[in-house]
Amino acid sequence: MFVLAALTSVAHAQAVGDRSITRPVAGDPGLFSGQVLNEPPYRVLRDYAEPGATRRMHNHPDATFHVFVLLTGRLRLTVEGEAPREVSPGEVLALKGGVMHTFTNLGDQTATIVEVFGKAQAAGQDAALGVALAAALAPGRTPER
Repeated sequence: MFVLAALTSVAHAQAVGDRSITRPVAGDPGLFSGQVLNEPPYRVLRDYAEPGATRRMHNHPDATFHVFVLLTGRLRLTVEGEAPREVSPGEVLALKGGVMHTFTNLGDQTATIVEVFGKAQAAGQDAALGVALAAALAPGRTPER
């Protein structure tokens, strides 16, 4: 996992985005997910985690890359083979495509997460597209390389 950018503060502390596109995540109480975009080279999801909610260990086996952006809230993210880490609002993380991971909302507010996944048919494309999309969703900071 590689941290691309982090914001020191976010002006709004409440969940952001249109929650009407989301559905509950089966088996994970307090978790909601919705597809924002589905294009040939990438897919974008917006997720919400209620306070205390945990997304069980899972992966996205079709992903060639995975960019994880926390917009609001505070999470503990665990990626298989790595130590757990706290994620703060504005952080943009690049995970390996298909890696097992889990997260828990540590805060007392709903966490808003945006995830960008590269698709298998786009395997030859650079992950820079996903990074650019994710950075656009975490305003105020340009990704560091």
